[in-house]
Amino acid sequence: MQQCPPGSEFVVLASSLAIALSEKLDADEMNLLSNFFNALGDNLAILAAQRAACGKPDQRCE
Repeated sequence: MQQCPPGSEFVVLASSLAIALSEKLDADEMNLLSNFFNALGDNLAILAAQRAACGKPDQRCE
């Protein structure tokens, strides 16, 4: 069985990274970057759902 780290570690990492980036970017750059990461996350979720629907993670749906 695979062990997963607690989700709180990812929350702290994401928050720390967001704060560090915000100190270097203006509001327009932060908005653009956040929209990019939203699109990236949405597309990863679509790909994960498609793999889950196919059964095995290595199996391709065609």
